[in-house]
Formats: sequence, structure tokens, C-alpha cells
Amino acid sequence: MEVPVSGLFDGFEGYRILTGADVDSALRSALVAVDANVLLNLYRYNVQTTEDLLAVFDRLGDRLVVPHQAIQEFHRNRLAAIGNPDGAAQDVRAALLKNQRSTVDALTRWAKQVALADTDFDPLQDDVTEVFDRLLNAVGEAEPDRVQADTPAAEDRVLKRLTALLDGKVLARPPDEEWTRLIADGKRRVEEQQPPGYLDADKDDDHPEGPAGDFLVYWQACEEANRRQLDLVIVTGDEKEDWWWRHRSVVIGPRQEMTKEFFDLSGGRQLFLLRPRDLLLRSTALDVTVNPASLEDASRERDDLTPVGAWTAEAVTELLRRLDAEGQVQADVIREAAALGGTISREILYGLCGYDDERMLRGFTRPAARITADLQSEGLLADPVTPVLKPLYPDGVRASGFRIPPEIVAVLRGDIDAEPDADAGRGVPASGKYRPLTDWLSAQTSESIPVTFAELEEVIGSPLAPSARNHPPYWYSIRNSLGRAIAAGGYKPSRVNLTAETAMLIRR
Repeated sequence: MEVPVSGLFDGFEGYRILTGADVDSALRSALVAVDANVLLNLYRYNVQTTEDLLAVFDRLGDRLVVPHQAIQEFHRNRLAAIGNPDGAAQDVRAALLKNQRSTVDALTRWAKQVALADTDFDPLQDDVTEVFDRLLNAVGEAEPDRVQADTPAAEDRVLKRLTALLDGKVLARPPDEEWTRLIADGKRRVEEQQPPGYLDADKDDDHPEGPAGDFLVYWQACEEANRRQLDLVIVTGDEKEDWWWRHRSVVIGPRQEMTKEFFDLSGGRQLFLLRPRDLLLRSTALDVTVNPASLEDASRERDDLTPVGAWTAEAVTELLRRLDAEGQVQADVIREAAALGGTISREILYGLCGYDDERMLRGFTRPAARITADLQSEGLLADPVTPVLKPLYPDGVRASGFRIPPEIVAVLRGDIDAEPDADAGRGVPASGKYRPLTDWLSAQTSESIPVTFAELEEVIGSPLAPSARNHPPYWYSIRNSLGRAIAAGGYKPSRVNLTAETAMLIRR
């Protein structure tokens, strides 16, 4: 029986890296689907950038589509994208006028000190006035192009253009039964960390689709491209790893799973993923010339439409208390990540939690995300905040570790030792009491050492500071004597349990 023969990329279509010529060809012939964030940024770009992007979209003709979910998110978030340009203009005017006055005052004081003649001082003052007048004029000239929240749709420059441009190009919402099934499928994929969109797992359920929004955009675009038998280009402003195949800091293309999925669905067609700046960069493929400044503007990072709050010390303490009370290992992982500067690797996490190599990390963030939501509903934490445990996917497939927000690192590594060591204030250096601990650790050969508080006190020859029994973050700070002594001995604390009075010391 003859054995089938296949080629290098047969079954591995997602690993083929496409050329710039491939992208140009796709822009001239493929279906192009636009995500909501791209449309929303039309309000946030400079006027010229917006015009250039709209010119490219217009050139696509009937090959341009917007999935139903993308339009729904556009309307939901449009006012947030518009913001308050009038208030921002007033703020910048006030700041410029204040700086102008302070600059003139500073020059005047200096001129008096050095006895500068009026004939020399007046030109300097004129220069200052000219510079600030030019800045104030620039602010005023930009205002007529800005849309306000209460601008009628007929006068909204972006809406007017999009209304004409997208006529007949918005994909219809599927019937209720199918839409419900797709949402359920999207949520399942998020749980199984299938791209795209699984990094939105912490999105709340204020809307029926919950965390499935990205999947709905992607899947409806795929279905439409398959129906038309065309290659597919998705234009998105989303830069997260659940969309993009990356190698370190290099963006290569769509996630391999997505490319393979569309290849199989469409019978061998190609999937492309472009950011707005990529689309502008390749606009010549559509015989559209864009302003170079538009490329720079589209490349700038922009804040999320919804301001993200910060974790407070109170919220961090309560989160860890509840995780500890449930016996969740995530508490130790968060503490360890803080001790390591904010990121914990997969290897350290597995050792810390006692996991075997075959264990999956699917759903690992759920306990912390659940308690985070509880803290928000109780008013103890801002909504939204950066997830306490953010998975890292450098190869686009397997989580290499987790990152915690910098403010949590600051809280857990801060100097919260409210009760000083017993030797403090007696003329004895803080490290003196704990020097025996450093010497003992330096002589150890084990990679990890389980200890009890009593054993440490026996090594030290005196009781631990009261904070060591009352405040978990105390162990992870190098600003106190205990933390410095452990670090000097080549170890770091882990899995500190105040109830059992035990800890694990791991070699750095």
C-alpha cells in the first residue's frame, strides 16, 4: 500500500511566514474585515490620519466588511472614544498660560539679578510670547475638527464618513439560536485558551457575549470570507498575544492556530492580520498615498477607552487573605511574583505549587479573578483594574509564566514593618540580629529549604519581629532585616503560611 507523501507545511500551514508581496496581493483581492477598535480610533487619531485610513477603506470597495459584533462595540464605546475634547482644550490653555506667566516671571527675576538692560530683555520676552501664542493658536485651530459627545450624527465628521462608507457592508447578526451557540462556543474557547480573545477571560457579563466578543468578530469574518471564497485580512488595533504570533518582541502574523483554522475552513485560503499602521504602510498596494505623519500617529500607543484603576494596599491584602482562606496556591504565586519583581516563570510556579510537568495552567487565574470581581462589587477595588495574574505567551502557544501589576509589586515589596525589630533603636545594626541566619543559609546546599518560624528563631537566637507573624508582605521585602538576611544568604522566601508558621526558602 502506497504511503501518502506530504510537504513541509502540509498540516502546519500556520507556520508559513508570508511576504510583503503576499500582503499587497491580499489587499487587492481579499475580504477585509475591520474590528471595532480601528473604527473607534478614528476619533482619537489626528484628522489627517483619520482621512488617510478612510481613503484606504474606501478603496477596498465591496471587499470591506465590519462584523456585527464590531459595530455593536463601536456604538457602545463611541462616546468614550470621543472623550471630552473641549475640557482637554481648556486644560491645555490654562496650563500654557500658567507656564507663560511663570517663564516670564523667571526671566524677569534673572534679568534683575544680572542687571540686564531693557533693550536686551524685551526681545526675550517677545520670544516667549511668540512661542506660547503659536501653541495656543494650534490648540484653537484643532478644535473645529473635534467631535463632542452631543454632536448630532449629521454633523459628526467620522459618523458621516462611516455612514456612507459602510452602507451595505455591516454583516448581519445571525439568528438568535445560532448567535447564542456562537457565544457559548466563544466562552468555551476562552476557557480552553483558544485564540483569539482568551485574554479577555476577566471581562464581566454586563453584555451577553461576555469574554466572547473577539471570537465573534473573528468567526463572522471567517465565515463571510469562506462564503465568498476569498482570502481574509482582519484589521485590528488589538496587540495582545491572543491574536498575534510573536517571537520575543517581533510580530510575525496571526496566531498559528487561527491561520490553520481558517485554512481548513476555507479549503486552503490565507488569513492575514494587520494593524492600522500596517494598512497605512502598504496603502500603495491600493494606489493610495498617505501622509508620513499618519504612519507615526497610527503607531502611537493609546490608552484604553476605559480608564484602568490601581490596586490599593487594602485590596491586595484582602485578595491574599481570601485566597489563603480558600487554600488557593495563587496567593503564594502572587507573593513570589512580587518578590521576583513582578513576573514569575512557569518553572518557578510549578516548583512552588508542586505541579508535575504534565499539568495544564488552564483556568489558573480564575480564583483570583473571582475574588477580584467580589472586591469590586463590594466597593473595595476600582472597576476595572489590571488582572492580578496576567498569563504570558511569548511563543503564542504555551504560558511561560504570569505577570502581576506593578502596584501590587510595590505593595508587597514595600516597607510595611510597622513594628521594628527588637534590636532597633538600641544601637545594634538591623542586620546584626539576623547575621546568624545569613551565615546558616550560606552554608546550605539544598535548592529549597522548608522551615518553621521556630526553627528560624532557633538559628537566629532570638524571636522574629512581630511583623513576621502578622504581615505576609514583610517576608518578601528586602527593606527589613529579615528580608535582607535571607537575600544575603542566597535565598528568597516562598509559601509563607502565617497560620502554620511555616515557609519555604528557595535558592535565588
